[in-house]
Amino acid sequence: MSELFDAPNQQAVGLDPPWVEGEGGSTVGEEPAEAPAAQETAGEYDAMTKADLIALAQERGVSPANNDMTKAELIAALEAG
Repeated sequence: MSELFDAPNQQAVGLDPPWVEGEGGSTVGEEPAEAPAAQETAGEYDAMTKADLIALAQERGVSPANNDMTKAELIAALEAG
């Protein structure tokens, strides 16, 4: 039998059958991916040194980010945005 009835729903609306290679899934209604720098989590912050946290906070414009802050304060400031 032919491929005519292998994917009738896709054929009815004019789409390629599911086995045809394409660009991937649909992006309709999906949230855009965040920039990699904004995807750190608290666990990743814990693994960073205080100097790294200060540099990251200054890079992101988190104010005030300085050496007088504790590591916990820096993480809280980064998580707050």
